[in-house]
Amino acid sequence: MSDPNVEQAGFVGASSALQSIRDENSWIQQQISGGGLSMEPQAADEAAKVYRREAEEADNLARKAGNLQQVPGLGAYTSGQQLAAKFGNKAQNGSSGAADLLGQFAEELRRKASLFEQAKENYQATDEQISGDLRRGAQ
Repeated sequence: MSDPNVEQAGFVGASSALQSIRDENSWIQQQISGGGLSMEPQAADEAAKVYRREAEEADNLARKAGNLQQVPGLGAYTSGQQLAAKFGNKAQNGSSGAADLLGQFAEELRRKASLFEQAKENYQATDEQISGDLRRGAQ
């Protein structure tokens, strides 16, 4: 039988890692908003594509984890019902079940894809500004 403290630490660790991703995304957003981060369009598009693909995979995993709420075949005995309830609680319990955490992870991946697209827009705006300045200077 597994130690419930170890199992809980796994979810706490995942939640902590998710918070680190949120913090990183917030830092990137600040850099973009402050004009300190821009990205070459092709590289930004490729990165965004990868993050969106991974978000889809995380969504698929979240759906599969959510399905663990309904574990058939464990019987009508109390022990079977208790085990099924444990699976259900680990699958979804509001914000820290496996499906919940995977869903939040997918959202952060989509957020990161959007950040790359914003960084691309900054690059393009800077490029257009420089081109305009050069044209005006050449006249």
